[in-house]
Amino acid sequence: MKRTWFKMTYDRDGEWWVVHIEGRKVGFHCGEWLLMRVNDRIEIPCRIELDRDWYIIMGDVRFYLRKKDTYHVEI
Repeated sequence: MKRTWFKMTYDRDGEWWVVHIEGRKVGFHCGEWLLMRVNDRIEIPCRIELDRDWYIIMGDVRFYLRKKDTYHVEI
């Protein structure tokens, strides 16, 4: 079965990260799990969180999401 990857972008109006599914925005909340594709071959399970800014936790590693970037995720 083919996997579906969505483009996750920052929605400045709602101040959260969203994916567009069938014409609607679906936003992420703190603590939600997703699979992030780092490049064409690496997929990492991670959790999205909010402190002063949104960040991702991958095991013991954390990094802030850059609001101008687009990330590929599977939800």
